Amino acid sequence: MRVYYIFLIKKEVYNITKDNPESLFKLLESIYLLDKKDLSLAFKMFDKLCRKIPKKNLNKLIKDMCTENLNYSCYFDNHIINDFLNNETTKLIVYNSHIKVKSNSTIPTFFKCLNNIPYLFVVDFTNIDYFYLKNIYSR
Repeated sequence: MRVYYIFLIKKEVYNITKDNPESLFKLLESIYLLDKKDLSLAFKMFDKLCRKIPKKNLNKLIKDMCTENLNYSCYFDNHIINDFLNNETTKLIVYNSHIKVKSNSTIPTFFKCLNNIPYLFVVDFTNIDYFYLKNIYSR
């Protein structure tokens, strides 16, 4: 099971890191690994890199795109795909600061729903995997 964190990166940061996403990963990882006592510092660093997620709009977008998928269900900010035919179980949760995706798939179905949103940066801290979402469908 993989856990992906998706961040809405500021345009200025994207322009600096689009050719070198490792530097953005290192910054986000340093925030992720900060001690709880340094929460104020983490917030300030995060605020310089990322924009707030428009939860209401994003939830509506995901619902609209997935509503015809029989394997899809939704409860408030929680979106779930249980696709037994393709052996995919994925849960997406929309937070104000990020989107969290837990999946047994390396490329979850929800990635396709989010692909048209610019500046989304996907990170799997455990497996040290990171990429701009639009890049996986432009290959």
